[in-house]
Amino acid sequence: MRVIYSIGVRFAGGGIGSIAYHAVRGLHRHGLLHRLLCGSYRATEIPEARIHALGLLSRVLRKLAVYDVSRWLTYLHNALYDRWATRHLVPCDVFHGWGGFSLTSLRRAKALGAITIVERASSHILYQAHILREEYERWGLSFRLPAASLRRAVAEFETADYVLIPSDFVRRSFIERGFPPARLIQIPFGVDIHRFHPGERQRSGPFRVLYVGQVSFQKGVLYLLQAWERLRWSDAELWIVGREERDILPLLRPYRKVPGVRWLGFVRDPVATYQQAHVFAFPSLQEGSALVTYEALACGLPVVTTPNAGSVVRDGIEGFLVPIRDVEALAARLEQLRADEQLRHEMGRAARRRAEAFTWEHYGDRLAEAMQSLREQR
Repeated sequence: MRVIYSIGVRFAGGGIGSIAYHAVRGLHRHGLLHRLLCGSYRATEIPEARIHALGLLSRVLRKLAVYDVSRWLTYLHNALYDRWATRHLVPCDVFHGWGGFSLTSLRRAKALGAITIVERASSHILYQAHILREEYERWGLSFRLPAASLRRAVAEFETADYVLIPSDFVRRSFIERGFPPARLIQIPFGVDIHRFHPGERQRSGPFRVLYVGQVSFQKGVLYLLQAWERLRWSDAELWIVGREERDILPLLRPYRKVPGVRWLGFVRDPVATYQQAHVFAFPSLQEGSALVTYEALACGLPVVTTPNAGSVVRDGIEGFLVPIRDVEALAARLEQLRADEQLRHEMGRAARRRAEAFTWEHYGDRLAEAMQSLREQR
């Protein structure tokens, strides 16, 4: 069986590039990988002879796109990558392309007789655009996303034989848009349980709530800060870890000097940060299946998040699920976990057990099995 895997970012470079690495690693381990197409790549155990990369042009355009608030440069990069990838397609059994990078490639792969899969690591693009537009308007701002990006993503969903998704939340967002459930393949993400693990020493110091992720409207950080302010704790800490998105900066100013809030910025290796926290809070408005929730579980932290984070957290077992934008519910669950040390420890132990069922090795195996099953059904 021959699989071509395509993603227009830096392979093994973090974010979705990291997800892609574990997927390709699994395909390679099962002897299915025929060719990897990518924007650029970091050297791994994947043989370079199987890798084709757009290279410097991709890296430059993606770096410039960070400063483009219109998001048009991202669209142009993705379309350019797609055309480049299309020229590097050869006959295969399965073509797996990431959403936003694969419309022309999907069409060409279908013409070559391949089973086609597009991966969507977030909610349906129309749901995502709706909730972000709604959120920006709540704060008096306008959300910009080229209409061409929406059309391109929807066309990819319609073109591919299957859409690969990571969570029940994403499944619901597709079904609500009328997408056939039979064309959805659901495989949750994973975590490196050897790298992310509970600390050897018992957590000391003040009670700490941890947030890790981009500091943006999408992640619900403002609601976490409102909940923290409502709790009025003078002997506890809220650690905010992650890069701050430009749009949200003016709204963060009132919270810069709130007692207990520590702004740590981007942390390259957050393991020790997780190990110093007591609870992980992630009130996201929409995700596919946030990797940071898996990491927090693996480090033995109770997780307070939303159903829209697409996590594998079960309400009342490894933590709590609260509605999006519900400041009162978020504050109440944090207060409950601080007050009940036994519950916190029980949930922490359950969190670690839960993470052990979602390793990256399991993810790679499930993806390989799914592809083999599709070929057998044809």
